[in-house]
Amino acid sequence: MQSIYNAIGAFVGWYWGIPILIILIGGGIALTAIIGGVQFSRLGFIFKHTLGTIFNKEEQERKKAAGITPLEATIVALGGTVGTGNIVGVGAAIAAGGPGALFWMWVCGFLAMAIKYCEVVASVAYRQKAEDGSYRSGPYMYIKDGLRSKPLAAIFGVLMLVTISIICSVHASAITSNLAAIGVSHYITCGILAVFVVLIIFGGMKELVKIANVMVPFMCVFYIICALIVVFANIGSIGAVFASIFKGAFTGQAAIGGFAGAAVSATIRNGLARGVFSNDAGLGVSATMQSQAESIDHPAQQGMWAVMETFIDTIVICTLTGLLILFSGSWTAGGDGSTFSAAALSSVLGVVGQYGCTISLVLFGLSSLVGVVETVKVQAISMFRKEKIGVMFQWLVFALVIAGCLSNISSIFLFVDLTNGFVLLINIGSLCLLGKTLRRLSREWFGNNGDLAAIARSRAEQ
Repeated sequence: MQSIYNAIGAFVGWYWGIPILIILIGGGIALTAIIGGVQFSRLGFIFKHTLGTIFNKEEQERKKAAGITPLEATIVALGGTVGTGNIVGVGAAIAAGGPGALFWMWVCGFLAMAIKYCEVVASVAYRQKAEDGSYRSGPYMYIKDGLRSKPLAAIFGVLMLVTISIICSVHASAITSNLAAIGVSHYITCGILAVFVVLIIFGGMKELVKIANVMVPFMCVFYIICALIVVFANIGSIGAVFASIFKGAFTGQAAIGGFAGAAVSATIRNGLARGVFSNDAGLGVSATMQSQAESIDHPAQQGMWAVMETFIDTIVICTLTGLLILFSGSWTAGGDGSTFSAAALSSVLGVVGQYGCTISLVLFGLSSLVGVVETVKVQAISMFRKEKIGVMFQWLVFALVIAGCLSNISSIFLFVDLTNGFVLLINIGSLCLLGKTLRRLSREWFGNNGDLAAIARSRAEQ
């Protein structure tokens, strides 16, 4: 068994190197070309018709009257995306690649916008109403109905169910470990997480929306404020910091302090890889959650919210994490990067910063956990078309969360990486094969500037 485990470990180590970067970066570039690079060319339009509608009372009331709004679905998806990778992952990228890694995380973020946009557009285009009022959606549906390949959809569905079920255990373990660091018992954490999971099981998507609407904005704003305090406290370093980011992106970074230095190849690889891990592009979780919104006028309309979700996750939150680490200089101490953010916050805010970092890590992990619990149900219903089976899988997740809280599960991380790798390959490959549909829907929406009447006329003329 140990030999098998070692062999899997060797394969995963190889696969999550150059091959996975080719899949994600190559896929991101291909999908960007397919949709006409709307995350660049139409970013202003996307801002206006997503964040710009939040305070439009009439628009929000119209959407809310239909049920779960696009904004609410996006908040849930954002909660599932913004996780510990936004804090620990960024630190790890800088620890291995230096300041220049942040630049390549930005590059990855814009490519991830294309991947998530395509996931959501395809998911909405091929979704179906389920008996419980939710939607059968996500990659399983667009592979089955879009590509008309039930075998491939079944393989993907099984892999995704296994992956996201185990991920719940990983999130639970991470939350428990962080709270244990400040003296909170494993059993207390286990009880709290159990309550949250049960609330989602019995309350469904509507209960998840209620939790996410409060928790996600709070945790994002809380962390952003803490990070900005550190940045402004060291604002005198702004010139040197941004010079190190852009210079390091193309020349690597020499050794400094406890930092061992990094070649430009390591800078690029770590920036891209950690950017991917942060935004979860290609895993289908965000697409499954975003396509639960009721009042979607056009698939590309919700796709714009996917772009905005990725922008907030990578360009805003990951950037702030990188900047607070670089402005404070905590990265020069060396190490694996896991403590860079805590050290940076503590350097200005003292013990408040240390606890603030822990609270942020816990909230980010918790939001990811509760979002994935509902994704498991939607995925299972999409595959088996029975709500009872979806709920059964949620209770399996409940058991895995308890296990994650009370035992050492580090060995299963390997299997999460293994199944995640195949999920990404199948999903991104499928999206590229659906390029004709994605291109048509994108041109239809952006070519008519979101005018539904104009879109209806163009369809009638065809």
